[in-house]
Amino acid sequence: MKRLLVLIAFLLLLTGCASALESAKNSVDKYNEELVVYSQKIADYNNAAKERNESIIALTKELNSSQEAINRNETPFDETTLSELKDAIVKGNDALVSEVEVIPEYTPLSVSESMSDEELKTIKKQADQNLKAMKNVSVPELPESVDYSDVLSVLQRAHKAYENSITSLKQITAPSDDFVMSRLQRIDTILGMEAVTEDHDPNGHLNKAGGYIGTIYFRDSRIKEADLYLFGDETIIDIGTDGGGAIEIYPNVEDAESRNAYLGAFDGSALKVGSHVVYGTIVIRTSDYLTASQQKELTEKILNALIAVDD
Repeated sequence: MKRLLVLIAFLLLLTGCASALESAKNSVDKYNEELVVYSQKIADYNNAAKERNESIIALTKELNSSQEAINRNETPFDETTLSELKDAIVKGNDALVSEVEVIPEYTPLSVSESMSDEELKTIKKQADQNLKAMKNVSVPELPESVDYSDVLSVLQRAHKAYENSITSLKQITAPSDDFVMSRLQRIDTILGMEAVTEDHDPNGHLNKAGGYIGTIYFRDSRIKEADLYLFGDETIIDIGTDGGGAIEIYPNVEDAESRNAYLGAFDGSALKVGSHVVYGTIVIRTSDYLTASQQKELTEKILNALIAVDD
């Protein structure tokens, strides 16, 4: 009798498992069948919604990144890059619209005989819930598409120009001798250059209070040795600015401007200090043996070489 009861219990257990498996399978089959229809019904709307939202997200991301750059309060070499970036941000925000909700998407479900009774109940419940949710969905009209390609392009260019301009100013703010010399090598008329040292510094101001922290003298091919009345054994430093020019590097703007004002006191005098102009914390000087147009051209070439931002 006892064996019979055990057998009956075992058979009931198998029946229960078979029933749970069948019930879960029926729910999953109904859900998967409806899922095919549902997925087709929402496809066009969701594709349009996702495309719209991706455009909005891309513009929003660039707007936030651009604003964060401004919030750092760094000074650009060209102040117009800041105003242009601010204008681009305003236009971007004006064009920005709201994202739209994407209709929920579902994936197929499956059951197997290896699942436990609890797992079968869980997947059946999920299938029933998903099926009910899908039947309650109504598909709205397709969302209006947005094209931010032009606005985004303008914003990205303005952002990069602003960031590059910040970098440019940093490159002419107390740069190293090596950096300045590497950039001077890009100028075709500069034949050679030499940086002053404490042992070879004609003015004796290197690293002294109010003085420069570096000076690089250079020779320009348009100035011939015969014009300079040389003895033949002079170095580029010995020849000085007459041979082409010099880049004087100061630790701060105030010292650079003070030096430039001092040089300005000799403009037009017999001392012939040549042209001189301050950018960042450097004074760019060119030889008085160059014509005015040559001085201007060389100064611009030097400046452009120093502020160029290499990718």
